Amino acid sequence: MNQIAHLRDAMAASQLLNDVQADDGFVVGSVHFQAAGADIHVNVDPELADNPEMDVEALIANTQRFLAMPADDWKRLINDIAVEVEEAVEEDEVEEPTDLRDDLSLHSVAVFADAVLLSFVAPKQFPQCWVRAQLCEELALEDISIDEDDGVETIEFKSLDDLLDNLSANHDN
Repeated sequence: MNQIAHLRDAMAASQLLNDVQADDGFVVGSVHFQAAGADIHVNVDPELADNPEMDVEALIANTQRFLAMPADDWKRLINDIAVEVEEAVEEDEVEEPTDLRDDLSLHSVAVFADAVLLSFVAPKQFPQCWVRAQLCEELALEDISIDEDDGVETIEFKSLDDLLDNLSANHDN
């Protein structure tokens, strides 16, 4: 049995996800994420190219830790994400002014052994983009990016200052 099949079987046995399948180097499943009140897709990525010795227990533990997040912690996280994005864009125009906290909708989650990547849609403020938030193992916010969803270009920022510089440059054009 290969490593992805082993991870798939271990994730299925953990009963954390529904409809668990192996797919091109990672494991996918779905779940109702209580804290957000949303049905989401979860990708569990062992990053085999970087980590040939896959840590199945760490991947399952990180998935379980994320899925067990209390609703109050989730609300704080959403607020932190909204504050960071709002500070970065300040006066730049958004598609439709609305509170980002109400616009963000969790679409999918990628779980790694030492991080979690959240992918949100924000159809009113950023209709052609993904808002992505990276969390550390302790589920604290580490990084945010706004990626264009045009199928051609992905924009990643190392810091919120870089995001602000990019938005300012684009706003001037």
